[in-house]
Amino acid sequence: MKPNVGMVHPVAAVVATSVKGSPVTYSTGKVVAEARGATLNWDRADGHFYGDDAELDSDNGILGYTIDFEPTGLSDEVRAMLLGEEAGSGQSADEYTVTDAAAPDVGFGYVRVMRENGTNGVKTTYEGWWFYKMKFSVNGEETRTKERNIEWRTPTLTGTGMGVSQDATGKLSFACHKSFDTMADAISYVNGKAGIT
Repeated sequence: MKPNVGMVHPVAAVVATSVKGSPVTYSTGKVVAEARGATLNWDRADGHFYGDDAELDSDNGILGYTIDFEPTGLSDEVRAMLLGEEAGSGQSADEYTVTDAAAPDVGFGYVRVMRENGTNGVKTTYEGWWFYKMKFSVNGEETRTKERNIEWRTPTLTGTGMGVSQDATGKLSFACHKSFDTMADAISYVNGKAGIT
């Protein structure tokens, strides 16, 4: 692994179809906002098999994951897409209603900026990451008055990811990633995953 020095261009798209044994498809996605950071935590099995007083095997396969993602903010439209808020269901067309409905399944991606020492000095590369299926939530938001020293508050989205079976093997896929020499190519990769032209 190379050291990570940046994160840019978070994108998301609502899952259109997710059928066992077939690739997930998505509606046209959107750029979420500017990125401030994301923390990815893999949830792994912790199974150990013993015999004759010794460990014979173990299982540390991935069961799922969570991502705590901090954007610079969310537009009403993007917030509704990610959290399932209903647009135009209140007293005016531009009003959004928070309901008891579950958030939609979405695909989510971003670009990681990486550095490594190469034969000709430090080299910067760009990793495009795509997570196939997750649900986002905002579990708390703090709002305060403006004081002498402004404290910038941004939302944190918590995404809970699940595996998808995309072919006949029955193996679950959680995410994919690819490295590029240019940021433009990495952005094009995640845009392609999200169906953004």
